[in-house]
Amino acid sequence: MLRFTASAGGARVVALWLLLPGAVLAPFVFWQTFWGGVLFCAVWLFFCAVCVPLHLSTVRGSVSLGEVRISRGILFKSSRRVPTRFVTGVCRIRTPLLALTHSSLLVVYTSGCVLFLPPVSDEDAGPLIHALGGGSL
Repeated sequence: MLRFTASAGGARVVALWLLLPGAVLAPFVFWQTFWGGVLFCAVWLFFCAVCVPLHLSTVRGSVSLGEVRISRGILFKSSRRVPTRFVTGVCRIRTPLLALTHSSLLVVYTSGCVLFLPPVSDEDAGPLIHALGGGSL
């Protein structure tokens, strides 16, 4: 059984990615009212800097012989199980920022859904890709 968690550096990169939509939307909110724009920027920054890394730190996953299991959540726990026989492909995404933090984002394609795994460390990503690609655990 392989166990994985989100890496702290990868969580910070995802939070940085989420700052971009806020930067695009902020001028439109400031155009309506100045204080509304200030409030929007403060809430968006709090969401990206505190809530997203906190949520990603709760993600726990495992790959066993029969399934991929991911559980996450701070207040309300949720769990997702996908049988490994339905996995049709795995894509590893490495951006320059993820490379600096030694993390990778994995996208698992199945016959019924697309599963985005949180940014995991490179040491965990290699065995995960091998196991989900049909290799032995």
